[in-house]
Amino acid sequence: MRLLDRFALPAYFWLFVAYLFLPLAIMAAVGFRDSNFVAFPIQAWTTRWYQTVIFERDVMSSIWVSVKVALGATVMSLVIGIPMAFFVARLRGFWRAVMIAIIVLPAFLPVVVAAISMRMFIGVLGLQTGIPAVIFGHAVSTVPFVVVMILTRFGSMSPNLADAARDLGADEFIVAYRVTLPYLMPAIFGGAVFSMLLSFEDFVRSFFLGGFEPTFPVLLFAKLRFGFDPGLAAISTMVLIVSVLVGLYAERFIRRRKLNSSSDIPALDNT
Repeated sequence: MRLLDRFALPAYFWLFVAYLFLPLAIMAAVGFRDSNFVAFPIQAWTTRWYQTVIFERDVMSSIWVSVKVALGATVMSLVIGIPMAFFVARLRGFWRAVMIAIIVLPAFLPVVVAAISMRMFIGVLGLQTGIPAVIFGHAVSTVPFVVVMILTRFGSMSPNLADAARDLGADEFIVAYRVTLPYLMPAIFGGAVFSMLLSFEDFVRSFFLGGFEPTFPVLLFAKLRFGFDPGLAAISTMVLIVSVLVGLYAERFIRRRKLNSSSDIPALDNT
């Protein structure tokens, strides 16, 4: 057992870390290769691929389209997900399980099947493919994650918080706005960031629902059909860095808000 704890498990962990991050490190290194082809070892290094990417109009345009779609899908998922989480949180027993199963079902559907069905659905509604359709499709897939994260936060909320507010004369709206929502903010913010990142990298739904303005993943796929070059590695590396920074900031924000809200609970519980 001691041998397992000292050597086997740490070795297994670092093998997993290498499996996870080594491809990303190779991709970042390829972006500095001073050649039009991808090959190893790298004989000469350059930053021209990163400089070229910044001034490519189609790349920056696709990134801006992806940002607009991600923001729209995030807002839509929050508008739908927050009231839905409040509704499910009040349920108990069988009907709560049924509602949760219905809400999370889109997250378990095959992505291609969901995208094709959504394409047919917007056709029945008479909508055209394009940014609004992509936003609608992305929101369907991100709402379950928002609801689940908020419900998880609901589960750790002491009922004494709302009871104390009611004892002080607050009605249900004030309780929800001044007590419940501030407590749920870490989960809401985390769900928003998670939805934004999921929407930004969603290729399949963007491919089936998009119009003449491609999102960033769709543009990458189009460029890959003409071969892989260090420019694609440079683009992907830049997007990866931004995504990691956003994720780290979100994690720090959520952890800080949880600590602040946890420090306030004992004072309210004792009232």
